[in-house]
Amino acid sequence: MLNKEITILIHGFNKNQSDMFYLEAGLKAAGFAVFSVNLPTTFGSLAQCRNALSEQIKEVVDEYEVVNYVAHSMGGLITRAYIDSVQQNNVGKCVFIATPHKGSRLAAIAAGIPLYARIFRPVSDLLPNLQYRSFTANKSFKIAVIAGSSNDSIIGRLFLPDGSDGRVEIASVKSNDMDEFIVLPYNHHNIHKNSETLAAVKNFLARGTFN
Repeated sequence: MLNKEITILIHGFNKNQSDMFYLEAGLKAAGFAVFSVNLPTTFGSLAQCRNALSEQIKEVVDEYEVVNYVAHSMGGLITRAYIDSVQQNNVGKCVFIATPHKGSRLAAIAAGIPLYARIFRPVSDLLPNLQYRSFTANKSFKIAVIAGSSNDSIIGRLFLPDGSDGRVEIASVKSNDMDEFIVLPYNHHNIHKNSETLAAVKNFLARGTFN
C-alpha cells in the first residue's frame, strides 16, 4: 500500500539542502512528511540539477499517492523541468518561492563577467529570455507563487526596481499557470526563513489556498 502524501523541498542557486531547514523543521512540526534534496546548483546546469533531483527522489515519488513540492528560487525551475521530463502524474501542489520564472536581470549582468557563467553554469539558465515550462494546458495540480518585496541589498538597489526582492523582480516571479499569489515583505535570501512564509506554505499544502 502506498503512503498518502509527502512534500519535497528544493533549494536554490549556490545553496544546499540546509538552506531549506527552516521550512523543513516547520513542516515536520506541523505533521507533514518531508524530504529535502541536495542539488549541484552552484556549478551544475539546470539539466544536471534536474537529473540529480530525479535520481534522489525516484524511489520516494513511487512510494506516495501524492507528491508536493516547495521550492526556493532556481529550485522552482528545476522542479518544473523535472515534472515535465518524467510526466509525473501524482503531483498534488507546488509552492514556488521567489522563483525567477521570467529570468533575472542580475543573471544577465553576471553572465557578462568574463568566465563567470562558464564557472557558475546555472547563471546561463536564469537569463531574462528564460522560457519556463508552463503547465496551463494540462495542469492537474495547483501552483502557488510567493514573491518578496524587500530590495535591501546594495546590488539590488543599483540594478533592480523597488518591486523586487533584491535579486528577482516581482513581475518575474509571477507565472501564467499560478493559482495563488502573494507578496511578502522579505528579501530573496530570507523569504523562505520566516514564520509568515511558513504559514502560507502550510495553508496551501493543507487547503489549496494561502488564507
